[in-house]
Amino acid sequence: MRISKKIFGMAIVAAALFTSCNKDVEGAIYNGQNNAGVSFTAATLAAVEVPASNPVFEVEIVRGNTAAAATGSVTASLKAGSTVIGGVTVSDFNFAAGENATTVKVNIDPLEVGVQGTLTLALSDADASIGAVKTATIKVSKAYEWVSLGKATFVDAFVGATGNPEVLKADGFERYRVMAPYEEWRVSPEAQADSWTAASSAPFIELWVEDGLVYFDTFFVGLNYDGDKSQPILAHHASDFMDGVSNFKFSKFLDAKTIQLAPYYYIDGLGGWNYTQKNGIITITLP
Repeated sequence: MRISKKIFGMAIVAAALFTSCNKDVEGAIYNGQNNAGVSFTAATLAAVEVPASNPVFEVEIVRGNTAAAATGSVTASLKAGSTVIGGVTVSDFNFAAGENATTVKVNIDPLEVGVQGTLTLALSDADASIGAVKTATIKVSKAYEWVSLGKATFVDAFVGATGNPEVLKADGFERYRVMAPYEEWRVSPEAQADSWTAASSAPFIELWVEDGLVYFDTFFVGLNYDGDKSQPILAHHASDFMDGVSNFKFSKFLDAKTIQLAPYYYIDGLGGWNYTQKNGIITITLP
């Protein structure tokens, strides 16, 4: 992670303050601590988002007395809401003689993608300088890195939509995004002639694999029931309406390149069409 000019400037100010203290009575006490004499640059640091494939970032630690090399440890705790998330790691800090700033590496791999956590880092009393910022909190999150696979073939037999949308894959994960799958059909003369056709459709379908089955987030198919924009038709996974893995088995990979989705097409408060136990409703053929 590149250290911003603002944070770097804060480090210089902190170091200067430590150095200036040496001219006062407090300076003599500081020099006599016989410890690393370190501090974080601030109690609250800028939020950090890291890629899921490499969920590591650096945090700066500063000191004023640079006469000798110093090393020490930092503790880390992470919460998502009120839930404690274990397994977060942070490296030791190491200063060479003459260095007034260094960094530690934090790994937040246990944090679930898409969830924002609050990370608290702490220095030990034995290592901290007098008046140090001994704890720092950071809002942290992980994001997928999306890689284009190319153009797919998309067919929704219920809607009557076909197209060749781009497909993205999350690097290192069995998770996909089918980009704007209904748009090619939605802007066609046939669709535009239908009063149910909406002015937009889902920007993407996000789907993923769990225990050999395919799950997906609810998405808008680009149709409004009876042409009423307050009644969009949404495609739901079977798990939104029923329990039991046996009810989810129709959404799956048919082969290495072909994904089948079996949605419940639903209008909130009205009902809909249940195709969760049917084959051949939506098929996506990967590039």
